[in-house]
Amino acid sequence: MTTAKLRDLKSLGDVARACGVERDFIEAYAASQDQKSYYRALKLPKRGKRRKGEYRVVFDAREQRLAAFHRSMSMIVTNSTVFGDHVQGFLKRRSTRTNAERHLGAKVLLHADIKGFFDAICTKRVVDAFIADGSKVQLANLLAKACTIDGRLRQGTRCSPTIANLVCHGMDQAFLRLARSKDCVYTRYADDITFSGQDVPDDEAVREILESHEFKLRDDRCFRQYRGRCQFVTGLTVADQSRPRLPKRLKRQLRLTMYYIKKHGLDEHFSGVDFGEQIRQEAWLSGMLKYARSIEPQLVKEWQEIFNDALANREPYDPDPDRDDY
Repeated sequence: MTTAKLRDLKSLGDVARACGVERDFIEAYAASQDQKSYYRALKLPKRGKRRKGEYRVVFDAREQRLAAFHRSMSMIVTNSTVFGDHVQGFLKRRSTRTNAERHLGAKVLLHADIKGFFDAICTKRVVDAFIADGSKVQLANLLAKACTIDGRLRQGTRCSPTIANLVCHGMDQAFLRLARSKDCVYTRYADDITFSGQDVPDDEAVREILESHEFKLRDDRCFRQYRGRCQFVTGLTVADQSRPRLPKRLKRQLRLTMYYIKKHGLDEHFSGVDFGEQIRQEAWLSGMLKYARSIEPQLVKEWQEIFNDALANREPYDPDPDRDDY
């Protein structure tokens, strides 16, 4: 884990030592005319009813040293900057839960999503952000090329979320000023913008700030949620003023799933799907229980015990390496 800061790095040699990655490799990747060839491009469906049929492309580094370099660059940016409480994504001790906590019990919520968030950030904007945070101009140009993919800050690399937060500093400050003018709260979780209070900004004010910082408003509009009706922030309900809660639909789904697993066991519950799909479903369920436990631990405690018992009592997977259904 590196403790280096951008302003401490005077040369590519300093960067290589701080990241534990060969200087020649960093230089070669930064100069490559086909950086996409260093990655596997994964096409993932977007979540939510409004995004049905839409996909996002996520880039997964083929080489461990590229992933290690980007992970270290994320740490270096984090070490170099103090992100205010309005920045809620991709930072230690901040999460969808802490983001939702800042909007509990509000009279009205305003939501705005940034269209094509990571792809909208070009290498030049990364260069400017690095220079503003203390990097030397020549080194900032090289590092920006080494942290982007063919000119854009693509989704999936280890450093993209942290660098995006850095690039958004000026926009965040403008939104904070707008929030103060309405005496309301502003937070941003990646591309998910939320205002809450007695009064919130109008769509045009939000659109103008986004466009002045080279972003666009997804669907060309914001949407609002009012007290007394469903209110969600980053997937959690905030109607309870004491704490965020899991959505009722998710709780119903988990409750029903765990009922059948307790009654029939994992193998019987997943008997209608092939081996590969069973692996994916179990991984999803394990991850979802972990997430749900971080929001409502007492509710999920019994479900986690049922799942753990089912895992312990299930038939072992067939280790045959020749089977082709996974």
